[in-house]
Amino acid sequence: MEANSRPLMRIFEPTVCYQIPLFQRPYVWRRECSWQPLWDDFERLLGQALDGQRLRPHFLGTVVLEQLYNPSGWVQLRQVIDGQQRFTTLQLLLIALRDLCRSLDSRRYFERFDSLVSNRASMVDSPEEICKLLPTNFDRQAYARVHRAGSPEALLEQLQEAGESPDREQGIAGAYLYFHGRLDDWLQAADAEPLRLPREDRLEALWAVVQKGLQFVVIELGDHDESQVIFETLNARGTQLLPADLIKNFLFRLAQAEGDDIDLLYRTHWAAFDGEFWREELKQGRDSRPRIDSFIRHFLTLVLRRDIRLGHIFNECKHYVQYAEEGRSCFLARPATAREHMALLGDYAEHFHTFSSPPPGSRLARFLARLDAVDTSALYPFLLLCSRQLCPQRQDEFEAILEVVESFLFRRMICGLSSKHYNRPFLDLIRHLEREGRISACAVARFLLGCEGESARFPGDAEFRRAILDYPLYQWWPQYRVRAVLEALDDALGGAGGEVSGPASAPSVEPILPLKWEEHWPLPKALGRNPEGRQAFIERRERLKHTLGNLTLVAGGLSPALSRAGWAVKQAELLRGAAPNLSGGLQDLQEWSEQEILARGQRLADAACALWAYPLLQRETS
Repeated sequence: MEANSRPLMRIFEPTVCYQIPLFQRPYVWRRECSWQPLWDDFERLLGQALDGQRLRPHFLGTVVLEQLYNPSGWVQLRQVIDGQQRFTTLQLLLIALRDLCRSLDSRRYFERFDSLVSNRASMVDSPEEICKLLPTNFDRQAYARVHRAGSPEALLEQLQEAGESPDREQGIAGAYLYFHGRLDDWLQAADAEPLRLPREDRLEALWAVVQKGLQFVVIELGDHDESQVIFETLNARGTQLLPADLIKNFLFRLAQAEGDDIDLLYRTHWAAFDGEFWREELKQGRDSRPRIDSFIRHFLTLVLRRDIRLGHIFNECKHYVQYAEEGRSCFLARPATAREHMALLGDYAEHFHTFSSPPPGSRLARFLARLDAVDTSALYPFLLLCSRQLCPQRQDEFEAILEVVESFLFRRMICGLSSKHYNRPFLDLIRHLEREGRISACAVARFLLGCEGESARFPGDAEFRRAILDYPLYQWWPQYRVRAVLEALDDALGGAGGEVSGPASAPSVEPILPLKWEEHWPLPKALGRNPEGRQAFIERRERLKHTLGNLTLVAGGLSPALSRAGWAVKQAELLRGAAPNLSGGLQDLQEWSEQEILARGQRLADAACALWAYPLLQRETS
């Protein structure tokens, strides 16, 4: 390979088409971290040009190019192996410059800038070669629309007709609109200066910066250099590329070696993974990760049957593909080609997509909404397996498994047992089901009931009831977890359809006996002046006020004054705004005391034991 410093003119002036390989990621540069710094550098060079200073070339970074063979055409073809984000951004800036000159009726400068973004029609063999940059399949339509629009107004009109709106912080259209806006602002500011230069001089300054002020270090690959391997190596220690981008590179390199149709393979099996849904950032603990990272991690955990760390996704995927034959099982037939690997990944991706957008009101939607309260993602590999094997043919069995697993998780959570190491029992459960050769709710229940130790045991009814009656869950837990349990119990006591409230309509958790009770909730007179009796009573009240028996849900919450009010006032407010099934019977009470808290706790414990039932094993029928 050869490395040389080259000005922008020398790179884009020839009759050339720079192609972004399929294995590259989509355009991801954003306004704040990428466009703004580039514009600041460009504007600084403009100032030097207007002042008549000698332009000191600004270094834009390194690009790695590979010459492609074009036997019959005039257009030189090169692949952009690394640096495509820079190349794409520079082309969008140049298109904005071209269109600005068009709006100013400056044919001379329009043609100059157009020569850097377009090849002459008489020199090309296909419409795609008109553009000097050919992005990946994912960005191709957006880039072509910007290239031919001619102005921001025309682009926005085309987007509106297509039912789209530009994201002005990122994306192809956003970058073009940003640079055109900054260039227009720069010209208008120059027009307002008292000693303004003629517009022709300012256009010449723009041309001078492009002609002399910008340069790349260009690395040209030789005939024997493996471009995709170099791409993988250059980005191995980077922080911006997703593991999915490296996996994509690896699989398409393998597919190319197998003689597959790469473009068709992309459209059929990979294009969806480059979309917004899979690139959306999701909160995971303290960090945010793209959805596709989470999915591939869960997929690999399932097929390799071991816990996969986020930082090892790419290497683990390579190992899985290279040694697929070693991991065959009754549920996990291993692919033999890159196409089969992508097809299998896409198959599981459909099920994972359903987990993100389950049918409203379904048992799966209710399960996943409640799962958020448990704060674990360790069972997703298990859910992927069950969903793919059972849905939709054995949907009832899948939902029965959700019932068992939800009971296991919520009983443990309410009993104060940790969820930190759920990856172990659920991986063991996958192996157990493989040995059984059949996935069923009975097999899942039998395995979970056989787990021992604090990290995996299934609490029985006595322990579960004691936790509901005695544990200060309101004191121990965050609000969202208490709310999830109360919403589920409200449904179990007669709610309509089991819908779980979303964040926008989430009710507030309200202790019926206030946390600050001293003003309006006096101690019983029977305690008299007995200090020991009074202290014991206060300690009991302080504990019971945090238990489920004292908690309800109120739409919109109560004001601090109403929350601390005495029973006569608060009872009326609760009957007006509290969850109807949770507040059943409150209208008949003359007072709210420790006895009522315990009695209501027993009622909620009955509902919880029925909702999150302890499995009773029966003989399976085939």
